[in-house]
Amino acid sequence: MDNVKSTFRQAAVLVKSAITGTYTTIQELADYVLHHSETQRMNRTLLGISYSFYHLEKEGIHYYLEMRGSHILQLDVHTVDQKIVSYRSYRDQDQLHTKRIWR
Repeated sequence: MDNVKSTFRQAAVLVKSAITGTYTTIQELADYVLHHSETQRMNRTLLGISYSFYHLEKEGIHYYLEMRGSHILQLDVHTVDQKIVSYRSYRDQDQLHTKRIWR
């Protein structure tokens, strides 16, 4: 149980750092959404391909994640009035593991 709490604390730090302008990666943000206990997951099969859609709202921050297997297709993180992250695999694949400042 302590390991789970530690993971959630680390994820919260990642997201807060994203808001304040410190470094994190798309993969780290996606892991936060995937492993958060309040994340809502929906699975769909379209044209024979399985996709997973994740929604999370935490402390006024909205997260939306689309995946095909373990491949991140889309990740959006925003507040009511500010876009924090907008990742699309077709456009941003080379930035998946790059540490960058998210504001």
